Parts: sequence; structure tokens; C-alpha cells
Amino acid sequence: MPSMKGIKTERLYDITRALSPRMPVYPGDPQPEFTTHLTIEKDGANVTRIALGSHTGTHVDAPWHFLQDGNTIDKEPLDKFAGQAVIADLSQKPVGAGIDGQDLDEYARAVKDGDILLIYTGTDNGKVRSNFTYLETSAAEWLVRRGVKCIGIDTLSVEKYGSKEAPVHRMLLSGGIGIIENLNSNLKQFAGKRMFLVCMPLPLEGVDGSPARAILFDIKS
Repeated sequence: MPSMKGIKTERLYDITRALSPRMPVYPGDPQPEFTTHLTIEKDGANVTRIALGSHTGTHVDAPWHFLQDGNTIDKEPLDKFAGQAVIADLSQKPVGAGIDGQDLDEYARAVKDGDILLIYTGTDNGKVRSNFTYLETSAAEWLVRRGVKCIGIDTLSVEKYGSKEAPVHRMLLSGGIGIIENLNSNLKQFAGKRMFLVCMPLPLEGVDGSPARAILFDIKS
């Protein structure tokens, strides 16, 4: 795991979307279901049965999501999803537009080899479930070229909605870059900063992705 030396652990910032049966999901994905299984009154304890898709809310994509010979989520190295992160504000792009490599050039000096890049687009996923902001292939190429180890975004997907070939996913995942999707809007307040991210997926055996809890920490100056 990356060293947490120099990280201010006394305060943390949650950039995870809350899970609920009413939350927006990617069109075609299953809506979450929370069902009472046991109750204190009848059984002495409360237990809830939870049914949801592997890409619900804030989640991590495993390579196997798009690469037939790629890792499933339980095989992914956890250090891919923890480390120093640069938060990029690209909310000036119109909602539904693609983010390209030139857009990322603004952060060329800030992003170092082995960094995580988190992108705030300002997309309201409660209202925009298809025409959301996404990454162009030139942005994926930029990330691979820069040696970024993980990319996170506040939209439902890094891919343009309706893409059949999923070139961005394939390029990132085959390049060993982790993908975190559907971060929450708290990301906005950290735009332009360098912070420390921890975003751990569940070790779901043989599965293509997992909901995750994404937390930011300040870095000592």
C-alpha cells in the first residue's frame, strides 16, 4: 500500500454516493432493493437483505468488466485505489460533452507518474442519466501516457453513453489503470488540490466490479 506518511488522518472527506432503493442507476442496471429479513421485535436483531448491481453508486470497475482475460474485482491490487490524487475541475465543459486530452493538459504539471486523477464535471446524476460528460479516447491515451494509476469521475461512466465498443474502458483497463465511477458532488470543494484517496472495493469473488467507499484525506504541506 502507498505510504500514508504526511497524511492528515484526523479529518476525512466522504466522496461516496449514498446507496438507496431510490438512487439513480445507469439505464438498464438493476435498481437497488433493501428488504427486511429479520427484525429486533421478532428475531432479536435487525438484518436487511440487499440486492444491487455490481456497478451501483460509487463503484470500481474490474478489468473483467470489459476484458475477457482481465482480473475480477477480488484479484485487483488494492494499492491501485489508494494514493495521492489530483482533483481536476472540468465543470466548464457543457454537460454531455467529451473531455479530451487537451482538456487534461491544464493539469500536466500537477499530475505525476503513479498519481490518481479525480475529475469533477458538475453533472447532476439525479437528472442526467444518459447524456453525461465522459472521457474521449484522447483523454484515456493522456492518462496512460502520464502513468496515472487510477481515474475517478462524478458521472455514471467514463464512457460516452451508448458506446458499444467501450474504447475508453478497454484502453484504461488494459493499461492497468483503475476506474472509479459515480463519485459524489463533494468533489467540487477540493478542485485544484492534491489529496490522498482511499477507495476500497469489496472482494466479490469472480465479479466484474464492486460498490466502494471513497474517502479523501488532506496532505500536510
